[in-house]
Amino acid sequence: MRHGKSDWSKPLSDYKRPIKKRGYREAESIGRWLKEQGLLPDLIISSPAVRARETAQTVAEHCGYSSDNIFWNDSVYMADVSELLDAIASTPDECTRLMVVGHNPGLEDLVFYLTESIDVPDDGKVMPTATIAVLETEKDWGELEHASCTLSVIIRGRYL
Repeated sequence: MRHGKSDWSKPLSDYKRPIKKRGYREAESIGRWLKEQGLLPDLIISSPAVRARETAQTVAEHCGYSSDNIFWNDSVYMADVSELLDAIASTPDECTRLMVVGHNPGLEDLVFYLTESIDVPDDGKVMPTATIAVLETEKDWGELEHASCTLSVIIRGRYL
């Protein structure tokens, strides 16, 4: 999942930028949608940047996941595909459903890398803010490679 819409109203560093009210609303919607779909994560790994942290906590609250169990991983902040794959590879084997909360362009690049093909929407954005891509695979976390996943759905929080 990509973090919620950022609030640019104050001159803060990229790392400290929070999400807007819209970002909270959309993260809440994603959390409720995950619960309704029976897609509760076993583990959430998130960038510790403020906007990702607020997004992960809000989604967790609204899907029934304890925010105390979110793993804050510094390497997810502005990570590229390789760094994201490394973070995912550290997931315990008993975890069957992982949620990663992070940033573009890394997350969008990761979705393209892991899936065979994606229809790009007319606006050209696969992973705009507060969007979640649900991927499925038979591979272990450390074995993910190009085109090793199937895209089930991409949901934008603003459309829920």
